[in-house]
Amino acid sequence: MSAVATELKYRKLHSDFVIEIEEPINELLKDPDAIEQIRQLWQTSPLIIFRRQSIEEEEQVRFTSMFGQCESANRKDIQSPYRDEIIYFSTLRYADGRFVGGFAGGDDVDWHSDQTFKVRPATGAMLYGVEVPKGGGDIYWANQYGAWDKLPADIQQLIDGRTGTYRYAKRMAIMNTLELKDKESAQAKEMAKLPDAFHPVVLTHPLTGRKALYADPTTLVSIEGLSEEENARVLPILFEAGGSAELVYRHKVHNGDLMMWDNGCTMHRRDEMQLDQPRLMKRTTFRLSGDAHCVPH
Repeated sequence: MSAVATELKYRKLHSDFVIEIEEPINELLKDPDAIEQIRQLWQTSPLIIFRRQSIEEEEQVRFTSMFGQCESANRKDIQSPYRDEIIYFSTLRYADGRFVGGFAGGDDVDWHSDQTFKVRPATGAMLYGVEVPKGGGDIYWANQYGAWDKLPADIQQLIDGRTGTYRYAKRMAIMNTLELKDKESAQAKEMAKLPDAFHPVVLTHPLTGRKALYADPTTLVSIEGLSEEENARVLPILFEAGGSAELVYRHKVHNGDLMMWDNGCTMHRRDEMQLDQPRLMKRTTFRLSGDAHCVPH
Protein backbone atom coordinates (compact mmCIF):
# COMPACT_ATOMS: atom_id res chain seq x y z
CA MET A 1 0.00 0.00 0.00
CA SER A 2 1.28 3.47 -0.90
CA ALA A 3 2.81 5.47 1.96
CA VAL A 4 1.12 8.68 0.74
CA ALA A 5 -2.17 9.57 -0.91
CA THR A 6 -2.62 8.56 -4.56
CA GLU A 7 -2.22 12.19 -5.60
CA LEU A 8 0.33 14.37 -3.83
CA LYS A 9 -0.92 17.40 -1.95
CA TYR A 10 0.77 20.62 -2.98
CA ARG A 11 0.08 24.31 -3.28
CA LYS A 12 1.47 27.07 -5.42
CA LEU A 13 3.63 29.68 -3.71
CA HIS A 14 4.47 31.80 -6.78
CA SER A 15 2.49 31.14 -9.98
CA ASP A 16 3.62 27.74 -11.31
CA PHE A 17 7.25 28.59 -10.59
CA VAL A 18 7.25 27.50 -6.91
CA ILE A 19 5.18 24.84 -5.16
CA GLU A 20 5.12 23.40 -1.66
CA ILE A 21 4.59 19.64 -1.32
CA GLU A 22 2.89 18.68 1.92
CA GLU A 23 4.37 15.24 2.56
CA PRO A 24 7.23 13.99 4.79
CA ILE A 25 10.29 13.01 2.78
CA ASN A 26 10.89 9.83 4.78
CA GLU A 27 7.44 8.68 3.61
CA LEU A 28 8.01 9.77 0.02
CA LEU A 29 11.12 7.60 -0.07
CA LYS A 30 8.88 4.54 0.32
CA ASP A 31 6.61 5.44 -2.59
CA PRO A 32 7.92 5.24 -6.19
CA ASP A 33 4.63 6.64 -7.52
CA ALA A 34 5.01 9.74 -5.35
CA ILE A 35 8.58 10.24 -6.57
CA GLU A 36 7.37 10.03 -10.17
CA GLN A 37 4.70 12.66 -9.42
CA ILE A 38 7.40 14.96 -8.05
CA ARG A 39 9.49 14.43 -11.20
CA GLN A 40 6.50 15.46 -13.31
CA LEU A 41 5.71 18.50 -11.17
CA TRP A 42 9.34 19.59 -11.35
CA GLN A 43 9.04 19.91 -15.13
CA THR A 44 6.95 23.06 -14.73
CA SER A 45 7.76 24.10 -11.14
CA PRO A 46 11.57 24.27 -10.87
CA LEU A 47 11.52 25.20 -7.18
CA ILE A 48 9.85 22.82 -4.71
CA ILE A 49 9.64 23.46 -0.97
CA PHE A 50 9.24 20.69 1.62
CA ARG A 51 8.61 22.33 5.00
CA ARG A 52 9.53 21.14 8.49
CA GLN A 53 11.20 17.87 7.56
CA SER A 54 13.21 15.64 9.88
CA ILE A 55 15.72 13.66 7.83
CA GLU A 56 19.16 12.15 8.30
CA GLU A 57 22.02 12.74 5.87
CA GLU A 58 21.59 9.28 4.39
CA GLU A 59 17.93 10.09 3.64
CA GLN A 60 18.85 13.39 2.00
CA VAL A 61 21.33 11.60 -0.26
CA ARG A 62 18.77 8.89 -1.09
CA PHE A 63 16.10 11.47 -1.87
CA THR A 64 18.50 13.45 -4.03
CA SER A 65 19.47 10.32 -5.95
CA MET A 66 15.83 9.78 -6.94
CA PHE A 67 16.13 12.75 -9.32
CA GLY A 68 19.67 12.60 -10.66
CA GLN A 69 23.21 11.43 -10.07
CA CYS A 70 24.27 12.73 -6.66
CA GLU A 71 27.80 14.10 -6.78
CA SER A 72 30.59 14.02 -4.24
CA ALA A 73 31.53 17.48 -3.07
CA ASN A 74 34.53 19.18 -4.66
CA ARG A 75 35.11 21.38 -1.62
CA LYS A 76 36.64 18.86 0.77
CA ASP A 77 37.15 21.58 3.39
CA ILE A 78 33.38 22.02 3.85
CA GLN A 79 32.33 18.42 3.19
CA SER A 80 30.26 16.42 5.66
CA PRO A 81 32.41 13.97 7.68
CA TYR A 82 29.62 11.40 7.30
CA ARG A 83 28.51 11.64 3.64
CA ASP A 84 30.86 12.99 0.97
CA GLU A 85 27.86 14.03 -1.18
CA ILE A 86 26.89 16.72 1.36
CA ILE A 87 28.50 20.08 2.03
CA TYR A 88 27.79 22.33 5.00
CA PHE A 89 27.03 26.05 5.10
CA SER A 90 27.39 27.08 8.71
CA THR A 91 28.32 29.72 11.26
CA LEU A 92 29.17 26.99 13.76
CA ARG A 93 32.81 26.21 14.59
CA TYR A 94 34.86 23.18 15.52
CA ALA A 95 36.84 23.18 18.75
CA ASP A 96 39.95 24.36 16.90
CA GLY A 97 38.15 27.47 15.64
CA ARG A 98 37.51 26.34 12.05
CA PHE A 99 34.04 26.87 10.62
CA VAL A 100 32.01 23.66 10.36
CA GLY A 101 31.07 24.67 6.82
CA GLY A 102 31.72 27.34 4.25
CA PHE A 103 30.05 30.59 3.17
CA ALA A 104 29.31 31.32 6.80
CA GLY A 105 28.64 35.04 6.97
CA GLY A 106 28.43 38.31 5.10
CA ASP A 107 26.58 38.99 1.88
CA ASP A 108 25.88 36.40 -0.78
CA VAL A 109 27.32 36.84 -4.27
CA ASP A 110 23.96 38.25 -5.39
CA TRP A 111 21.98 36.58 -8.18
CA HIS A 112 23.70 33.50 -9.54
CA SER A 113 23.24 29.91 -10.68
CA ASP A 114 25.45 27.22 -9.20
CA GLN A 115 28.32 25.77 -11.23
CA THR A 116 27.89 27.95 -14.33
CA PHE A 117 31.69 28.28 -14.30
CA LYS A 118 32.13 24.52 -14.72
CA VAL A 119 32.55 22.77 -18.05
CA ARG A 120 29.86 20.25 -17.06
CA PRO A 121 27.67 21.90 -14.41
CA ALA A 122 25.43 19.75 -12.23
CA THR A 123 22.27 21.85 -12.15
CA GLY A 124 20.15 20.05 -9.55
CA ALA A 125 20.42 21.14 -5.91
CA MET A 126 18.79 20.48 -2.54
CA LEU A 127 19.37 22.57 0.58
CA TYR A 128 18.22 21.35 4.00
CA GLY A 129 17.97 23.74 6.94
CA VAL A 130 19.02 22.00 10.16
CA GLU A 131 19.55 25.12 12.28
CA VAL A 132 18.22 28.37 10.86
CA PRO A 133 18.55 31.86 12.40
CA LYS A 134 15.41 33.76 13.35
CA GLY A 135 16.55 36.85 11.49
CA GLY A 136 18.45 37.23 8.22
CA GLY A 137 19.42 34.66 5.65
CA ASP A 138 16.16 34.62 3.67
CA ILE A 139 16.70 32.95 0.30
CA TYR A 140 15.38 34.26 -3.03
CA TRP A 141 14.88 32.48 -6.35
CA ALA A 142 14.24 34.13 -9.73
CA ASN A 143 12.38 32.43 -12.58
CA GLN A 144 14.59 32.39 -15.68
CA TYR A 145 11.77 31.18 -17.93
CA GLY A 146 10.12 34.47 -17.06
CA ALA A 147 13.40 36.32 -17.62
CA TRP A 148 13.53 35.04 -21.20
CA ASP A 149 9.92 36.09 -21.75
CA LYS A 150 10.70 39.60 -20.48
CA LEU A 151 13.47 40.24 -23.00
CA PRO A 152 12.68 42.47 -25.99
CA ALA A 153 12.19 40.51 -29.20
CA ASP A 154 15.33 41.96 -30.80
CA ILE A 155 17.47 40.83 -27.83
CA GLN A 156 15.91 37.37 -27.92
CA GLN A 157 16.72 37.07 -31.61
CA LEU A 158 20.26 38.33 -31.05
CA ILE A 159 21.23 35.88 -28.27
CA ASP A 160 19.22 32.72 -29.01
CA GLY A 161 21.57 29.97 -30.16
CA ARG A 162 24.71 31.81 -29.06
CA THR A 163 27.34 30.60 -26.60
CA GLY A 164 28.50 32.53 -23.56
CA THR A 165 31.88 32.55 -21.81
CA TYR A 166 31.56 31.90 -18.06
CA ARG A 167 34.55 32.73 -15.86
CA TYR A 168 35.04 31.90 -12.19
CA ALA A 169 37.50 34.75 -11.73
CA LYS A 170 34.60 37.19 -12.15
CA ARG A 171 32.68 35.57 -9.29
CA MET A 172 35.77 35.32 -7.14
CA ALA A 173 36.38 39.06 -7.48
CA ILE A 174 32.97 39.83 -5.93
CA MET A 175 32.75 37.00 -3.40
CA ASN A 176 32.38 37.95 0.25
CA THR A 177 32.83 34.50 1.73
CA LEU A 178 35.40 34.46 4.48
CA GLU A 179 37.30 31.39 3.33
CA LEU A 180 38.04 32.89 -0.11
CA LYS A 181 38.65 36.51 0.88
CA ASP A 182 42.32 35.72 1.25
CA LYS A 183 43.34 35.57 -2.41
CA GLU A 184 46.66 34.04 -1.41
CA SER A 185 45.09 31.02 0.30
CA ALA A 186 45.61 27.59 -1.27
CA GLN A 187 41.87 27.21 -1.88
CA ALA A 188 41.62 30.61 -3.58
CA LYS A 189 44.62 29.94 -5.79
CA GLU A 190 43.19 26.59 -6.87
CA MET A 191 39.82 28.11 -7.75
CA ALA A 192 41.49 30.95 -9.66
CA LYS A 193 43.03 28.38 -12.04
CA LEU A 194 39.68 27.12 -13.30
CA PRO A 195 39.42 27.38 -17.10
CA ASP A 196 36.60 29.28 -18.78
CA ALA A 197 33.38 27.36 -19.46
CA PHE A 198 31.21 27.77 -22.54
CA HIS A 199 27.44 27.30 -22.43
CA PRO A 200 24.37 28.44 -24.37
CA VAL A 201 22.97 31.66 -22.95
CA VAL A 202 19.46 30.35 -23.69
CA LEU A 203 18.42 26.84 -22.64
CA THR A 204 15.39 24.99 -24.03
CA HIS A 205 13.47 22.46 -21.96
CA PRO A 206 13.36 19.23 -24.02
CA LEU A 207 9.82 18.29 -22.91
CA THR A 208 7.95 21.56 -22.47
CA GLY A 209 9.79 23.57 -25.11
CA ARG A 210 10.07 26.55 -22.74
CA LYS A 211 13.17 28.70 -23.02
CA ALA A 212 15.15 29.89 -20.01
CA LEU A 213 17.77 32.62 -19.83
CA TYR A 214 21.11 31.23 -18.64
CA ALA A 215 22.97 34.46 -17.95
CA ASP A 216 24.66 34.29 -14.56
CA PRO A 217 25.80 37.87 -13.80
CA THR A 218 28.59 36.59 -11.54
CA THR A 219 30.32 34.51 -14.24
CA LEU A 220 29.09 35.46 -17.73
CA VAL A 221 31.69 37.76 -19.30
CA SER A 222 30.79 37.76 -23.00
CA ILE A 223 28.63 36.22 -25.72
CA GLU A 224 30.30 34.79 -28.81
CA GLY A 225 29.65 36.58 -32.07
CA LEU A 226 28.88 39.90 -30.41
CA SER A 227 31.26 42.82 -30.61
CA GLU A 228 32.69 44.38 -27.46
CA GLU A 229 30.20 47.22 -27.83
CA GLU A 230 27.27 44.82 -28.28
CA ASN A 231 28.32 42.80 -25.22
CA ALA A 232 28.55 46.00 -23.19
CA ARG A 233 25.00 46.88 -24.25
CA VAL A 234 23.35 43.46 -24.08
CA LEU A 235 24.77 41.86 -20.90
CA PRO A 236 23.27 44.47 -18.52
CA ILE A 237 19.86 43.93 -20.17
CA LEU A 238 20.12 40.19 -19.54
CA PHE A 239 21.26 40.64 -15.95
CA GLU A 240 18.45 43.08 -15.20
CA ALA A 241 15.83 40.74 -16.68
CA GLY A 242 17.19 37.80 -14.68
CA GLY A 243 16.56 39.49 -11.33
CA SER A 244 13.27 41.23 -12.14
CA ALA A 245 11.22 41.69 -8.96
CA GLU A 246 8.03 40.13 -10.33
CA LEU A 247 9.90 36.91 -11.10
CA VAL A 248 11.25 36.49 -7.55
CA TYR A 249 10.06 34.21 -4.76
CA ARG A 250 11.37 35.02 -1.26
CA HIS A 251 11.52 32.14 1.20
CA LYS A 252 11.74 32.61 4.94
CA VAL A 253 13.60 29.43 5.89
CA HIS A 254 12.61 27.57 9.05
CA ASN A 255 14.28 24.64 10.78
CA GLY A 256 13.57 21.50 8.77
CA ASP A 257 12.80 23.18 5.44
CA LEU A 258 14.22 21.42 2.38
CA MET A 259 14.42 23.36 -0.87
CA MET A 260 14.91 21.62 -4.21
CA TRP A 261 15.65 23.59 -7.36
CA ASP A 262 16.91 23.43 -10.93
CA ASN A 263 19.83 25.79 -11.62
CA GLY A 264 19.21 25.52 -15.36
CA CYS A 265 16.11 27.70 -15.16
CA THR A 266 16.49 29.60 -11.87
CA MET A 267 18.90 31.94 -10.14
CA HIS A 268 19.15 32.48 -6.39
CA ARG A 269 20.70 34.61 -3.68
CA ARG A 270 20.31 35.13 0.08
CA ASP A 271 20.21 37.97 2.56
CA GLU A 272 23.21 38.87 4.67
CA MET A 273 24.16 36.49 7.46
CA GLN A 274 25.57 37.42 10.87
CA LEU A 275 28.27 35.20 12.36
CA ASP A 276 26.71 35.36 15.83
CA GLN A 277 23.54 33.64 14.57
CA PRO A 278 23.62 29.82 14.65
CA ARG A 279 23.14 28.32 11.20
CA LEU A 280 23.68 24.90 9.66
CA MET A 281 22.53 24.09 6.14
CA LYS A 282 23.26 20.87 4.24
CA ARG A 283 23.38 20.82 0.44
CA THR A 284 23.47 18.08 -2.14
CA THR A 285 24.20 18.63 -5.82
CA PHE A 286 23.10 16.29 -8.59
CA ARG A 287 23.21 15.88 -12.35
CA LEU A 288 19.93 16.13 -14.21
CA SER A 289 19.10 14.24 -17.37
CA GLY A 290 19.29 16.26 -20.59
CA ASP A 291 16.26 14.26 -21.76
CA ALA A 292 14.01 15.81 -19.12
CA HIS A 293 15.63 19.13 -18.11
CA CYS A 294 17.16 22.19 -19.80
CA VAL A 295 20.73 21.18 -19.07
CA PRO A 296 23.61 23.32 -20.44
CA HIS A 297 25.83 21.34 -22.80
